Amino acid sequence: MQMNKATWNKVIGVKVDVDTDQGMKKGVPVLLALFKKYGVRASFFVPMGKDHTGRTVKRVFTRKGFLKKAGRVGVLSTYGIKTLMYGLILPGPEIGPKNRSILERITAEGHEAGIHGLDHVYWHDHIKHLGRERTEKELDRAFTAYKEALGKSPLSFAAPGWMINTHAIRYFDAKGLVYTSDTRGFYPFLPVLAGERFKTLQVPSTLPTLDETVGIAGTDQTALRDYFFSLLTGGLNILTVHTELEGKHWTGFLESFIQKTLEQGYTYSPLIDIATELRSRHETPSSEIVYGHVEGRAGEVSCQRIEGR
Repeated sequence: MQMNKATWNKVIGVKVDVDTDQGMKKGVPVLLALFKKYGVRASFFVPMGKDHTGRTVKRVFTRKGFLKKAGRVGVLSTYGIKTLMYGLILPGPEIGPKNRSILERITAEGHEAGIHGLDHVYWHDHIKHLGRERTEKELDRAFTAYKEALGKSPLSFAAPGWMINTHAIRYFDAKGLVYTSDTRGFYPFLPVLAGERFKTLQVPSTLPTLDETVGIAGTDQTALRDYFFSLLTGGLNILTVHTELEGKHWTGFLESFIQKTLEQGYTYSPLIDIATELRSRHETPSSEIVYGHVEGRAGEVSCQRIEGR
């Protein structure tokens, strides 16, 4: 069942991933202003622990293609030298809890605020092989920090690096989350991983990310805008943006994309509204999650498996 084509008409869900403290402090306000200008409501996902971006340096030795991707994106200009020292020679600042006013602004302006893990780098690099106890410990700390910051329990989660394991999905089922967005795929589904079926709706990213396409699909904002527009379906599309990219040097790309899509009759919806609507229909198919690769990204990601693809 191609749910995005069968039941949705030109809808785009914007998933905003915050990966760093600077992305939270500087990128989020830029994107909030942009979304307000065009009446777009989005879903923001924020780490609830410390910024340890500097520890990604080891991926040069552990992930094929990481150095090439870093060169295409421009790591130093994207993140800044200070951020690249967090977790190495500088202590990493708390991203979510220490920026409570920004979290509150996200929700006050009509957007969704969900959890993007505890320690973004640790989750991304280790979650595939973590056991139940350590996985639940990471999630317990993240969920507690979220509730302390916003005074309510989270409804959604987005896995750092699109990496997930069975223990985490089982935890989401127990917590009664409305949905999670942990995978790359084609349409929303109920996940099956390692032979186990779960009940928490999965809303996958259906489009590539900017860092995967810069230098491959184009190098200027207009070419990249047109490339992303060409990938849109007439149904449901989920676009993931990053505060460190679209909230900084690439804001013009995102603005031109929003302008073009609105002109062509697309509408925008936060993922929580999409998920709530889907849950009310009771028609969500199941799909298997497998670990695989996507073009332009170094390392594995969790992918929706479709028969015949």
